[in-house]
Amino acid sequence: MSGGVITAIFLAGVLFIFLLTIFLLMPKKVYFTALFSGVYVSAFKLISMKLRKENFGEIVNSYILSKKSHLKISFYELEMIASGGGNPSVIVTGLCTAKNAKLDITLDFAKAVDASGMNFLDVVKECASPRVVEVPLISGVAKDKQEVNVKVSLTLKPILDNFLEGVGVDTISARAVEAVITRISNAEKASQLVSKPQYLDKAIFDAGVDDDSKYELVSADVVHIDFGENKALIEEKEQIEKQRIIASNQLEHRRLTAIAVEQEMKAKAEEMKAKVIANEAEVPKAIIKAIEEGKIKDIVDYYKLENLQVDTEMKRRLFEKKDNPNRR
Repeated sequence: MSGGVITAIFLAGVLFIFLLTIFLLMPKKVYFTALFSGVYVSAFKLISMKLRKENFGEIVNSYILSKKSHLKISFYELEMIASGGGNPSVIVTGLCTAKNAKLDITLDFAKAVDASGMNFLDVVKECASPRVVEVPLISGVAKDKQEVNVKVSLTLKPILDNFLEGVGVDTISARAVEAVITRISNAEKASQLVSKPQYLDKAIFDAGVDDDSKYELVSADVVHIDFGENKALIEEKEQIEKQRIIASNQLEHRRLTAIAVEQEMKAKAEEMKAKVIANEAEVPKAIIKAIEEGKIKDIVDYYKLENLQVDTEMKRRLFEKKDNPNRR
């Protein structure tokens, strides 16, 4: 066998082994899917991505979708998005949706939104149709002390240039609430606002609630408005109740004062009675001393004196009964 034949056999063997290795390593399903879709992806590129453990299936499918939608996105850009932790399928799907909706959205904007952690497809859907935000019930009090309850609906359209840095829906809603409350508090009468709620719509627009925000305020609509509590009546009732409590406290104070005076008088009466009893206890001693000193001759004079006192007291009571027959 000549040397040329041996060399040919050797090269053929090497080629066979090489092709077999390529066939075994190559993700055949992904490769042929791209091929039959009219998109060429190098087998060596797929093997390289497979060895680096990249999500080559998602990248290839995204590339196929971009080619069918005539998006100018290279396979390398999709690979870079995936290697950077992005979501190429969401980005491509979002760009296709934006193109169908005739929205001017660039790949750089899509990558920036994806890198910020937001779902790019949701952003595109939001841009395609305005967002309606229902503001919670707002309550304010006009100058006539009448409360007004309002519910407002805001229609917002995303602004792509400010979407990554502008303030969000919560800030816009808070600004709208502040504008409505300010307008209500400045109204002379609550009935003016209830009869013409468009004044509140205008107040929201005049306040510039969408300044430096992600959204443009398309419309502000009052969906419900009615009267709340009458603060003037409530304050009047509270004042009456306070006055009642004060009067009640004053009466209670007087009652307690009267009770204290009565108790003090009773205490004084008891004190006087105790003094009388103490003085009466001294009478026998005084009588004995008077007898000893000769001022009273004997015990008979003492009893005469005592009978005179009793007779005097009896006559006094009889005269009092005569003057006042109803007295017992």
